Amino acid sequence: MAKKINIKKAVEFIEFEHSSIIDCMIFMAFDNDIPKENVSLEENSIKEELKNHDEIFLELGLLYHDPVEAGDEFEIYAPNGDIYLDLDFGEDYEGYYAKYAFLRGGYGIFINKDYTVDYGYFTSEAYGHGMGSYEYYNFNNIEDWDEVKIALTKVIDELDIWE
Repeated sequence: MAKKINIKKAVEFIEFEHSSIIDCMIFMAFDNDIPKENVSLEENSIKEELKNHDEIFLELGLLYHDPVEAGDEFEIYAPNGDIYLDLDFGEDYEGYYAKYAFLRGGYGIFINKDYTVDYGYFTSEAYGHGMGSYEYYNFNNIEDWDEVKIALTKVIDELDIWE
């Protein structure tokens, strides 16, 4: 059975855990897997937007990998302590884990109309001196043995945001 989110708990968690960076976080409405508009981090606003859109993505935490500086080290910023993974990105970032080689990323949940969720993440490539476009992914098509999927699933499962 799919997990159901308690939106009030999720909003409170994000506000408490990320108060210093909340203005930089992503809360996005989607239709047909296409990002449509930013959503306010408020319980009623999220519920209202779910009436008008297929799903809402709420960022719950940060991911980090700097392809130039970090080598194969990948970092997940988690509430109970950061997680460091040593991933094989492949020569010239052509391997399986290359999809996680980016400068800015985050993990979170896609909330469906019935408040069930799909876990996911987003990445962004830098363009010039700022951030560029964002790409969003859910874990439905990620291999079960994927170390990032395993670690993020554990982190998200342990958050106190569930019904």
